[in-house]
Amino acid sequence: MVCSYSFHGPFACCVEISNSFFFHVGYVYTGLQDGRIIRFGRTNPASYETIVSCTQGNCGRPLGLYFHPQDKSKLYVADAKKGILSIDLDTRRVQTLVNAHHPGNGIPPLVFVDDLVVLSNGSIFFTDLSKKFGLEEVEAEVMEARPNGRLLHYSPSNGSLYTVLEGLHGANGVCVGPNEEFLLVVEMTRARVTRYYLKGPKTGAGDTFAQNLPGIPDNITPSSRGGYWVAFAALRDNGVLDMMAGLPWLRALVYKSGLMGPVKALIQKHGMILELDANGQIVKSLHDPNGVVATSSSSVLDLGDTLLVGSYYAPHIAVCTM
Repeated sequence: MVCSYSFHGPFACCVEISNSFFFHVGYVYTGLQDGRIIRFGRTNPASYETIVSCTQGNCGRPLGLYFHPQDKSKLYVADAKKGILSIDLDTRRVQTLVNAHHPGNGIPPLVFVDDLVVLSNGSIFFTDLSKKFGLEEVEAEVMEARPNGRLLHYSPSNGSLYTVLEGLHGANGVCVGPNEEFLLVVEMTRARVTRYYLKGPKTGAGDTFAQNLPGIPDNITPSSRGGYWVAFAALRDNGVLDMMAGLPWLRALVYKSGLMGPVKALIQKHGMILELDANGQIVKSLHDPNGVVATSSSSVLDLGDTLLVGSYYAPHIAVCTM
């Protein structure tokens, strides 16, 4: 069964389970297109609370969200325009940890901050989707399909910031593996997932976790079965983008000539999310063939018996009952 709840542009969701004296209360947090961050109860999504609002001229675009593993009062945000933020849920105080325009430590400005994870020691890994194209130019990034993305590391304890991986093709969602042994990073314009090792003999090395995925992947999140969900912004079924993959001049011409409208019209409006197992193999796929409810999926939140599917464009969160 699939249904939806109307919030404009829910991108990524995360859950906090709060302990009270008598019961457990679950909240779902999500960022909206107008710059707000809201939360709502799992059983009553129609009644939501604004956690962070925005003032005119100072609105960012919250994308990735993540709770501090050791401090559930701290919510961290990857804001496409502002950088890496932290929110104290007790005081609602917002602090900028990494300023997108002036990141420091010799790091060039962050152009398109996309997603993040926070490890148990408080360190933060996050993606900058493109060093060339910002939020409003994501179509240009897709069409150029060059290695403009990067994965960075920030340490709140000492303020250090450095680049972990460069040359990523549309560095999008990021997810941490079991026991924090590795990170999984989605490369949007290569339709693959890259693994970066944090522990063991391969520490600091990378390899391909999943490749030749059947669409343009966005975020990657844990599944309740020990694998990972990948949400897809669009399919590759008719080969329009693949056909131009080896012709960067044609891609550039299409974008600069204002021909993106006809190209997008050829891309099927088909919603899709895939579940990968612990080895990166596809084990399940869920589809919205007409792209009505789960069109252009951005992120999946697995609650065990229910999946919440976010979108960058849709004015609702899609709910799938398993």
